[in-house]
Amino acid sequence: MLNLGDYTKPDYAVKSFIMAGGERYCLLVDSKSGLPLFYPNLYITTQVRNRSLSYSAMESALVGISVLLRFMLERNVSLEDRFKKGLFLDLNEIDSLRDYCQKKFRPAVIDQSIIKLISAKKYKEEKNGRVSSQTEYRRLTVIADYIEWLALYLSESNRNIEQRKLIDKMVKAIKARRPVRKNRNQTLNDRGLSKEQLELLFELFRPESDLNPFADKSVRIRNRLIFLMLIHLGLRGGELLNIRIRDIDFASGQLVVARRADEKDDPRTDQPLVKTLDRRLPIKESLVREIHDYILKERRFIPNAKKHDFLFVTHKQGSTCGQPISKSTYNKIMQVVRGVSPVLYGFTGHKLRHVWNERFSDLMDQMNTPPDEARQEQVRSYLMGWREGSGTAATYNKRFIRRKSEQVALEMQDRQVRLPKEETVEKQSN
Repeated sequence: MLNLGDYTKPDYAVKSFIMAGGERYCLLVDSKSGLPLFYPNLYITTQVRNRSLSYSAMESALVGISVLLRFMLERNVSLEDRFKKGLFLDLNEIDSLRDYCQKKFRPAVIDQSIIKLISAKKYKEEKNGRVSSQTEYRRLTVIADYIEWLALYLSESNRNIEQRKLIDKMVKAIKARRPVRKNRNQTLNDRGLSKEQLELLFELFRPESDLNPFADKSVRIRNRLIFLMLIHLGLRGGELLNIRIRDIDFASGQLVVARRADEKDDPRTDQPLVKTLDRRLPIKESLVREIHDYILKERRFIPNAKKHDFLFVTHKQGSTCGQPISKSTYNKIMQVVRGVSPVLYGFTGHKLRHVWNERFSDLMDQMNTPPDEARQEQVRSYLMGWREGSGTAATYNKRFIRRKSEQVALEMQDRQVRLPKEETVEKQSN
């Protein structure tokens, strides 16, 4: 870490880049000098990258570490100096660190020369803002792991058992202050979309609709296709953004969903990834026709789009025009749609994947002779790209059973036989 007395206090930013071999990588740098920070980047290389974790995992870890460094910087404390002397964080400092990790940070304006130098994400405190419990949990987890590694690396704990005990105590104290994680299965209750929400979405994405929030006609057509592929195929956002024209067999009506990490010809530093297994999905004729029309009537006229074969491209004029759309652009589309009506509060593209699973469960339930539960799990797992036996498909089956149980219980209540008023009065008098 840089000497605090060398010059004005530094701030931190994540520098992202693509290596010659196509690997996505990032570093934590001093945003004033552009110099990489030694220990955080050594940690990322040895403890995160070398475990074959994704670029997103590396970036998330560096953002968490930057929160820790800023916390220490505001107190004029050098973690490295403390740990070398065998001095570790006390409980008061850990409590303050926990409170600091609850603060919300937002992108800040950076000097243009710095932007060109590092293409950085920089954060500054947004007063009175608090992050979600999930973000706080993630920050404290990253910080605990980094502090443990740094303390063991710099101290004499390999020779001093007492120091090792102090480090373990410090790390446990940090992790103990993480917010309680709620059972994920309970959150599945409200993950789908109501009939009202779906009807509104179909109208909002219709290119001719007056409610469509996008001005450009070609953007409307592209966004409708994005919506249709998400809801009909149950794709993740990363899978959608990875689709190439070569993946589509127009004659047989099939789409190959393929994993392509660290592709050299993908210009996106934060490359969208396919987290699930490779698979081949059937596409109905009307959807094939819409894909074909978008390619021939819209995409082909976008400047620079012919330089690659990613299906969805940026239509807006500028330096990224014609490039594959980024994750941030995809999220922006969903954000704009979500902002049209309070009815769509909480809507994300991933909600449509849950809608697909609900429809799958309904279809299985309506069949005269539906496959047994094990077979349904196999089919669902393949279409979703889940590893067979992972248990994810079973979770959706349980959710469907729970929803059906609720419907039966309410129907029973509606059909409950009521006693005539005279008989009720007579019984009460007795």
